Amino acid sequence: MNKYLKQLVELNKYDKKLAELVPLEVNIKKPLTKLENKVKALTAKFEKLEEEIKNLILKKSKNELLISELKEKLNQIAEKSAKVKTAKEAKALALEEDLAKEQIESANEEIEKFEKMVELKKEEKEAIKKEIEQLEAEIIIVQAEIQSKLDVLEQQKQAIFESRDKLIKEMDQNIYKFYEKIKKWAGNTAVSPVKKQACMGCFMKINEKTYADVIKAEEIVTCPHCGRVLYIENEETE
Repeated sequence: MNKYLKQLVELNKYDKKLAELVPLEVNIKKPLTKLENKVKALTAKFEKLEEEIKNLILKKSKNELLISELKEKLNQIAEKSAKVKTAKEAKALALEEDLAKEQIESANEEIEKFEKMVELKKEEKEAIKKEIEQLEAEIIIVQAEIQSKLDVLEQQKQAIFESRDKLIKEMDQNIYKFYEKIKKWAGNTAVSPVKKQACMGCFMKINEKTYADVIKAEEIVTCPHCGRVLYIENEETE
């Protein structure tokens, strides 16, 4: 096999190995990611409850202010009642007094309702806080387990990077640039094997002459359909 072609096949294999490590890293981190997402969701729920409690306390305060205003109104009605001169005025003040008392009763019921809701939400908030604390403790344990696996993976990655960098330094830089140009659009299929006279990158059948040149492997041959570098897989390239 042509020296440059062999280097391209080897370089492409290094890139494929690096790409294969990406999902492995994601899978290793999955248990941690799952726990972190739970904490994130619970934290958002916790913050929402805090906001709801603030709004309920505000509504309670508004009703308390209303009761204060209505009590002041009742005092004023009492003062007016003491000076009333006609039955009509007395009846009007009585109606006004009854209405104010009804409003006070209604406001007190609202206050009681809001107090119960606040209490329930505080209990829910406390339960969420404990759940978050438990998850955070679990995260610390899982992080330690995951880190040891990531360290092993990082060592594998580093070994591939070192071999890849060494190969690149040995390569003709024009050949390397040529490879990188194809890789920009073809990714890790920039160098593709030929099987049953078809490019395994685009799966199109190549003509007899191109196929013969690929078999000879005396020079770099590209797919006439997609432009990927072609080669025949054998013991030398595996």
